Amino acid sequence: MRFTISLLAAVLLAIQVNAQQFTAWTGTTCDGDEGAIAPCDGTCGDFAGRHSFEVLGSSGIVTFFEGGDCTGKDFVFGPDQDSQCIHVNTGTAINSYRCTRA
Repeated sequence: MRFTISLLAAVLLAIQVNAQQFTAWTGTTCDGDEGAIAPCDGTCGDFAGRHSFEVLGSSGIVTFFEGGDCTGKDFVFGPDQDSQCIHVNTGTAINSYRCTRA
């Protein structure tokens, strides 16, 4: 029984590590206030006041938008930015993002 529980926990951890997740910070080098960790599932998220991000796990494609609710001019980052800090410097305010699996 103990072996089965340990094996199940290891499998769940492996799946979680390989899943793409997105997080953003107020600072330009993944410093400052950290936002919530969100899955890269195509959901539109808030990026207002954030200036850097990281995709945790394998590569993801992140599209940033000038407007809220993923509207307006867009800027695409990825898919080669996995597990590294990216400073979002587009020359305009970015208010929302969408992260998808690469």
